[in-house]
Amino acid sequence: MADATDPVPDQVQRVPLAVLEATRSLLWVQSSRDARRAAVDLVRALGADLVAAGSSDPDVVPVDVSFGEGDPLLPIAPVQSPARALLDRYLNPFVLDARRVLELAGRAERLAESASTDALTGLLNRRMLDRALGRLHRGEAVIIVDLDHFKQVNDDHGHAAGDEVLRSFGAVLLENLRGRDLVGRYGGEEFVLVVGASSDPETLLERLRERWEATRPLEVTFSAGIAPFTGDADVTLRLADDALYRAKEAGRDRWRWAEGQTPDVEAPASYVEPYLGDAIVGNRRPAVRLTLDLLDHRVPEADIVEDLLAAAQREVGERWYRNELSPADEHLASGVAGAALDALAAELPPPTRDGLVVVACAEGDWHSLSAQMFGETLRASGFDVSVLGASTPRTAVVDFLTRAGGDSLAVSCNMPIFFPGVAQLINAAHEIGVPVIVGGRAFGDDDRRAARLGADAWAAGASEAAEILAGWHARRPEVGSEPAPLDGAALRLFAASSTLATATVDELTASSSPILDLDADQVDQLREHLVFAVQFLAAARLVDDDSIFEDFLVWIDELLRTRDVPREVLAAGLEGLRAKVIAVDPGATRLLDAAWSSQPVEVADGDG
Repeated sequence: MADATDPVPDQVQRVPLAVLEATRSLLWVQSSRDARRAAVDLVRALGADLVAAGSSDPDVVPVDVSFGEGDPLLPIAPVQSPARALLDRYLNPFVLDARRVLELAGRAERLAESASTDALTGLLNRRMLDRALGRLHRGEAVIIVDLDHFKQVNDDHGHAAGDEVLRSFGAVLLENLRGRDLVGRYGGEEFVLVVGASSDPETLLERLRERWEATRPLEVTFSAGIAPFTGDADVTLRLADDALYRAKEAGRDRWRWAEGQTPDVEAPASYVEPYLGDAIVGNRRPAVRLTLDLLDHRVPEADIVEDLLAAAQREVGERWYRNELSPADEHLASGVAGAALDALAAELPPPTRDGLVVVACAEGDWHSLSAQMFGETLRASGFDVSVLGASTPRTAVVDFLTRAGGDSLAVSCNMPIFFPGVAQLINAAHEIGVPVIVGGRAFGDDDRRAARLGADAWAAGASEAAEILAGWHARRPEVGSEPAPLDGAALRLFAASSTLATATVDELTASSSPILDLDADQVDQLREHLVFAVQFLAAARLVDDDSIFEDFLVWIDELLRTRDVPREVLAAGLEGLRAKVIAVDPGATRLLDAAWSSQPVEVADGDG
């Protein structure tokens, strides 16, 4: 019979394993955050929940597992409870061990730091710089920076002032590096930088000069020599040193490239694959750095957005379509693209054009990345732009247009199933006299679909949109006072899409159809695909363009094939929809017959 302090039976087997895993984790503990995470994992394994510090329960005895960083986390475990016994037996010794490990790690870190950094500036020392130079790769560059007339500083102001100049310059060097760029003190007043393949050394030096002039303790300038990696570190360093000498000869306070070594800038499209390698795993820092480096190379922002970010995102979509990426991968890549766009926006100068362009997506449309890219491209053209983002209700759009004084509304749409929301935005903007331009893959290759929805203009891309919007500023277009006439049956079909798809799936699951071979997740996916089928059909009817539905059937057939869903499953679903669709919109009969007869999905003849 176990007493009150013994572990409860169901914990007996897992406790030794939990303690073993926690003890093993001490091998990689390097910071208080690591130690706290390991302690929290152990507490959870021992069966005690965690709460914030400050519990007023007198039966709860706190155990501090913060290791000096942040608020302590307290396990809720009353005294004399089984969980408390486990904590007393296993957690406290672990905490003591972890603190000892952190103490030793701190000593090792300080020792390693003293062996690798310059004591005065905190930068890499000569020994570590030599190591870095020995690992140079193709495309990287070496910059040697030398403070001008530094001996005069020591002579006029003393060595203490000279040391302060060196410390301050080292700090400015560090804060202006990006990503994996390196900087160290090579000796005296000479510093060496190693910058990546996508960095522009001249832009880095311009940024460095601007920051140094704003913060330097004395009026000291610098000169620099730049050399791309030649394949030999010693040769590269000598070329950079020769270039530095020429900069000094030319009057100092300037930089020079090694003779004949100025690199060509590659087009943004050539960086799509390296960018994707980081984006699909959510690695934001190098992806954002790449976009900023291209901007530093004076690549136009519009080219970066279209040829790198948009091209990469299209490739992400294609890989998802081929079932090579999961939705999680796609969302990670979208998050990275959003971060890159935000970084680019922060680098843009103020608007140079009058007027405000408001960019929005229709209500229900959560695909806002294209709208963000469109907005950034317009900003690069000098427009003042506000991007409202995904699924913005038309009342909110109208309110913002009124409050902010928006001169035009740009609606981005990539899927025709959101056409009703687009039409509502257009009508709402027209009611307050604001013209509307639309764009995106949903509108196809010309302005016919846009015109059917009542838009004032359609643009194939951001550059064309910029020209149209500039023309509107010179001569504001007259907007229509009446909403564009929309097919009522098509709108009813949109509204009934979910009901029709659910009823069809329910009927199929009650019969002996191929759907019975699907698991629950596949059945849910089929229901979603049938909702899309009805919505794409309704969109085709709404703008009188059969190709919308025809293209969808080809798209969905290939999508299901890559996911090993039998073609007859979709065929059965479409056939089950047929009578229900025609009951809502008899006019869909012609489109159903024409589209299905020409597509790879085999659908049995129906009597309609």
